[in-house]
Amino acid sequence: MQQDAEELAQAMRQGCLGVRIGRLHRLVSRRFDLALRPLGLTLPQLEILAALQIGGRLKPGAIADALAVERSTISRNLSRMEGQGWIRVESAPSGYSKAAELTDAGAEVLAGAGDAWNRTQEAVLELLGSDSPAVLDGWLAQLSKAGDG
Repeated sequence: MQQDAEELAQAMRQGCLGVRIGRLHRLVSRRFDLALRPLGLTLPQLEILAALQIGGRLKPGAIADALAVERSTISRNLSRMEGQGWIRVESAPSGYSKAAELTDAGAEVLAGAGDAWNRTQEAVLELLGSDSPAVLDGWLAQLSKAGDG
């Protein structure tokens, strides 16, 4: 049993894509979060604001699907963002479904994040190379075609 654990640990250290991509995510996200922190904003919140700016009024499930995140994560962020006045979440007349939309304050926060986002985007692109978005998009497309599992 100890031998199996040791072999798995070594294999993960030497080549696990999941571990490496998770580490890449943390390192890149940390840069964006640090840049956005003075605005009281996180990268996931910025992504939600952008989705609402583009998509208009959206159900939380549609936001979660579009951003490929768990519905509970979207719900937590929407609640915090509603408390900030950046979005409005309203129930349908039936009371069974909700939809979120950007407020004027949310649009201002999104626009105000532009400089921090641009600086961070340029810095990360400089480190990873200008072809990195195309490479990542290719990986995402391949994994999306393959399905979730």
